[in-house]
Amino acid sequence: MLITTTIALISNLILITGQYKDLSVVSVRIETPNQIQILRDAGAKSLACFDHSGDTPMLLDDGTISIVKKLGLHFEVIESNIDRRLKQFEQDRADARSRGIGGWYADYKTWTEVNDKLIEFENDSPEIATHIIIGQTHEGRNIHGIRITAPGDASNRKQVLFNGCQHAREWVAVMVPMYAIENIIDAWYTDDLMQSYLETTEVIIVPIVNPDGYVFTYTPGGDRFWRKNRRNNAGSCEGVDLNRNWSYAWNEGDSTSTNTCSDVYVGPSEFSEPETQAMRNLVYTLPNLVAHIDFHSYSQLILEPWASSNTAPPRANIIKALSSAMSDAIFDVHGETYVAGTGGDLLYLADGVFPDWATDQGALSYTIELRPTGSPGFDLPPSEILPTCEESFEAVRTLIQFINEPITFVFPEGIPTLSTPGELLTFPMETLLVLDEPIYTNTMKLHLRYGNNGPFAQRSVSHNGNNTFTVSIPTSPCGLVSEFWFSVETESGQMVRYPAGDEILTVSTSSLVHMWNMDENPNWNMEGDWAWGIPLGGGGEYGNPDPTSGATGNSVLGYNLAGDYPNNLAEQRLTSTPFSLEGKTNTSLQFQRYLNVEEPAYDHAYIQISIANDAWTTIWENPSTITDSGWQTTIYDISDRADEQSNVRIRWTMGTTDGGWKYSGWNIDDIQIVSIGSSAVQGDVNCDGVVNVTDILAVVSAWGLCNTPCAEDVIPDGVINVSDLLQVIGNW
Repeated sequence: MLITTTIALISNLILITGQYKDLSVVSVRIETPNQIQILRDAGAKSLACFDHSGDTPMLLDDGTISIVKKLGLHFEVIESNIDRRLKQFEQDRADARSRGIGGWYADYKTWTEVNDKLIEFENDSPEIATHIIIGQTHEGRNIHGIRITAPGDASNRKQVLFNGCQHAREWVAVMVPMYAIENIIDAWYTDDLMQSYLETTEVIIVPIVNPDGYVFTYTPGGDRFWRKNRRNNAGSCEGVDLNRNWSYAWNEGDSTSTNTCSDVYVGPSEFSEPETQAMRNLVYTLPNLVAHIDFHSYSQLILEPWASSNTAPPRANIIKALSSAMSDAIFDVHGETYVAGTGGDLLYLADGVFPDWATDQGALSYTIELRPTGSPGFDLPPSEILPTCEESFEAVRTLIQFINEPITFVFPEGIPTLSTPGELLTFPMETLLVLDEPIYTNTMKLHLRYGNNGPFAQRSVSHNGNNTFTVSIPTSPCGLVSEFWFSVETESGQMVRYPAGDEILTVSTSSLVHMWNMDENPNWNMEGDWAWGIPLGGGGEYGNPDPTSGATGNSVLGYNLAGDYPNNLAEQRLTSTPFSLEGKTNTSLQFQRYLNVEEPAYDHAYIQISIANDAWTTIWENPSTITDSGWQTTIYDISDRADEQSNVRIRWTMGTTDGGWKYSGWNIDDIQIVSIGSSAVQGDVNCDGVVNVTDILAVVSAWGLCNTPCAEDVIPDGVINVSDLLQVIGNW
């Protein structure tokens, strides 16, 4: 009955009010903030929450389409019949509810359904969940939320706040906070780590900040694309954009308007709205608030402060470390890329927003723009609700974990994952003080073992001053995997482990099969502007310019060493000469990459492989816009195609590209083909595949200090002694 009613209501909305008559959904390629402002002033309604560089869906009539043409902007009409689009969306919803896949998250939920679920959460788990009402709206609706924390005195616990739906039409930004509530509660009963976090943290979640506007998107005669609240502005244009009504940088002109008809109307004064007042007052009751996420849709972004300026916020390094960790956590679930950066980084500033105000109050505060990246925008298919919730919850979990660890570890050059047997791996490490609690730098330890069993040895980590360190990992001379983790003590006596829990880091060993270091021209087949030589640091119309040298040495292989790739480029390929991998297994391609390329909706970069002149198979293609600002070590498994093969070729492709933005393209150095792994045995000192008396005698003869990777140092603590002897005997 609900489904049938909903379809009828949406049809009523369009056919009776005629509010979308003569309007089309048009994707406009935006390049500057001024272009957005011109279109807004002309009456265009953006259908993106955050207007950033690239394609922005908008509601346009013939007049505003003419303005788009005059501005010379690329555009595409996505839907000329909005009635048809919304009817199809409601049919998709009806089908989703009928199938029921995803349970409660199979389809979007009304304001009443959400509130009923919040009360159900409290009833089912009253020991940790408390339903709250934080205030009322213009139209007298309650703003509901929930508090989740372990039983006991919570007065000194850290507090984190999550909210959704400041903008009424962003339905998936309601479902994500609800999913977070359910899964945090479930984790209390099933996840020891989350249970420990809830003993030190209070989580407050408000799924719908804008109930009046949200209800209006469902109401007969309402508006599915309504963004604002429902303030009566004593005219034909109702509502205030709640996310422009916060006092920080209020009404300073970036993505704002004093026109009541505008979707970004700032309101008559800062905090003029009961909804923003209620959320402000809630924050005032949270003296230990340390972090906050404001969920919106759409664009797949993690927006850092400041939204209102290009100046660096307090604790910028901490903010970036957490946004990067959340982006990685999201990607690991379904492979979706959420780009992290500020509004200024991604084109458009916005004033008077909640996360800027929360940052000014001292919290680590972010806007997360959920799926999709573009079309179908707010009408995200119901089938994508649950995946969006699943990946977003990992960002929530990551934030809660992050603020419960007094320090975070950062590896500016990454953590090595591959070495040659017996290599000493050296790389920098930094510690960031999340909650300003100092550490005892002399307690920083590397815990290391060869293989996947036995005790971990402790090794010191070199302290370079402040919170910077140099890590040195001796890898197994006989080719065993190195497993390791770090620990350090804070001044309050807390021992912090990285990675958290019982997770470990690994370095696999490899043997080099082929290498082209670019010190000499490999004389591979090069199409178009592919060339070998010294890059000139040019280009960077978008993204970053080319480097000025190789990762090692001066020369590279690159596309247009003098600057950006051109518009409307056909595929141009760099193809290796054939090489043999006969007798080689577990093979991988490794190289140094410096790549700048626009997202694959517009421009493309590929890596492909061919065996015995057969068809080319894609190993990798750019999943999003890539803007390398330094050399990146990349490695790709090619074993399923290349192992034991005698005629192997690899190629890198630049293109196709469209007629829009230009980037600096491929730069490649230090290409290697390696064979990963070993049949080594723990305790096999002489690497002959057998542990016996010969290995015992080798340990005894090498007794004492070991300053370099030593096969006799079976438990790699830098000293060859009785512990190594006992480990050999134990593995006889």
